[in-house]
Amino acid sequence: MSEQGSAGTSMRQLARACDVQVAALYHYFDSKDALLTAVIAERNYSGRLAEPLQIDRDAPADERLIKLFGSLWDGAIEEEAVWRLLLGEGIRSEPAAVEVGHSLLVAVRVGVRAWVAEWVPELEHPDAVADAVIAQMFLGFLRYMFEPEADPADIGREAAESLRLVVAP
Repeated sequence: MSEQGSAGTSMRQLARACDVQVAALYHYFDSKDALLTAVIAERNYSGRLAEPLQIDRDAPADERLIKLFGSLWDGAIEEEAVWRLLLGEGIRSEPAAVEVGHSLLVAVRVGVRAWVAEWVPELEHPDAVADAVIAQMFLGFLRYMFEPEADPADIGREAAESLRLVVAP
């Protein structure tokens, strides 16, 4: 579905890709929208964002900020297919994707705001810093999508460095 979009993917194609009967999918999911919602719920983004980060509390604030961003970036890259699907479907204003994407964005904002407050509390305006972290993640992800030759690790490092220069010079 992340490759073809929701409209371009049938439940029969999804069943074939999962090596199950289409009736089995319909037994658990009334529609592709319900399936998308379940996929996001199964990934437990809120719980994952509540997990402690592996950051040295004694490191300088800018280093902690870079590590924090790196954790978010690595998670986004691991979940590339989900992000591609949600962004694509959101751009097309698919109702399920807009609803699911909104709830995911809320979870990410809550999680990253908690991370910033815990790991770099000395920065002024922690909510604005968290929003800047998320914005850099989305910008990096767009670069990743539209610059396919670029190494995602390089994109992440460049995004983190830009964030550091602006937030914690």
